[in-house]
Amino acid sequence: MTFYETIMLWFSTIASALYLIAGGWVKIRDYIKAKAQAKSDAIEEEVQTRLKAAQAASVDAPAATATSVAGPVNVSPTV
Repeated sequence: MTFYETIMLWFSTIASALYLIAGGWVKIRDYIKAKAQAKSDAIEEEVQTRLKAAQAASVDAPAATATSVAGPVNVSPTV
């Protein structure tokens, strides 16, 4: 590493440290939180879309019902 590269490295290290000390870490934290929230919102929107589609499909096909180990849940008792 040349002397010039060493000076640039020290300068960038000191400048980064001063930026973080001066409150830059708050901006970085807020940026990361905003990105995470946007991704979370996008995932939640996709989940809601799939849930609505699944609910619509279950309304359209009433024969698809839940079952238990004893058989279909919606069977009327035979007397």
